[in-house]
Amino acid sequence: MMVDDLTLIKKIGDGAFGEVYITSKEGDNLKYALRIIKKTKLRKDKYINTYLNNVISILLDIYHPNILKIIEIKETKDKIFLVTEYYNGGTLEDYLEKNKPLSEEIVQFLMRQIIDAVKYLHDKKIVHRNLSLSHIMINYEEEDDRKNNNILNSKIKIIDFRFAIYLQKGKLAKTIIGIPLYMDPIILFKSLNITEYKDYKYNEKADIWSLGILFYQLLVGKNPFENNDMNKMVEKIKNGDYYVSKILSKEAISFLNCMLQLDPKKRKSTDILYNHIFLRTNSNQFTKLNENTKLSEIKLYNLKITIKF
Repeated sequence: MMVDDLTLIKKIGDGAFGEVYITSKEGDNLKYALRIIKKTKLRKDKYINTYLNNVISILLDIYHPNILKIIEIKETKDKIFLVTEYYNGGTLEDYLEKNKPLSEEIVQFLMRQIIDAVKYLHDKKIVHRNLSLSHIMINYEEEDDRKNNNILNSKIKIIDFRFAIYLQKGKLAKTIIGIPLYMDPIILFKSLNITEYKDYKYNEKADIWSLGILFYQLLVGKNPFENNDMNKMVEKIKNGDYYVSKILSKEAISFLNCMLQLDPKKRKSTDILYNHIFLRTNSNQFTKLNENTKLSEIKLYNLKITIKF
């Protein structure tokens, strides 16, 4: 099937805005991702229309090697064709499910790229508001690396900018939006109509909490507060009731503690995270926790480290 100079190779899914295909363009040998958006859908659903315009306006304004790139936009009477880079390695969520938990060397490699991209967004006063493992793609330049899952020879790409916004100077956001497991806890409490949080507003530090959650997931293999019962999950978050593995390094725990703080003011900025020892030191030099340390001795209670060495 042809669309102008595009050849549709294979359908790979149904995205938030419509069908997604792998496609090629006349004149090169590269593969691209093509989103075909029906205008009737946009006219029927004002929210989808708003989100699409938001995605396009933000992505056209940013350029970073670890962020989804728009190649071109085509339009007909009935459809919009959004051509972006194609990433061949699946999501970090998929990779983690097959390889969990990951070594600190791999996690450091991934977090360097993720923090660099989020720092870029925050420097431009953009809050992503939807960071999760499922919204981070892996791309391999060499086919052998893809086949062998050699993630240390990959590049990660942050995608899904539906909920991203620009923060005006001195202004805070108040919209309840995001994935509960990654959501800034006070936004989560607000979404559940917990009275003392009803007037809460937030800034880019909401993304920092999400980074802490996905960092923990990469290291441990699960969400720190995961629970099928929403009420129990909320209580776990309020109490800071989660554990870290006894084989993690002091540097990794320090990095985690920079992000997983209930009080947004205590979460470190991306500028500080970017220069943290966990990202800047050879992982072979990390100080490992004592192998004999009991699990109960390395519990992070009320999101405050209480470790005995």
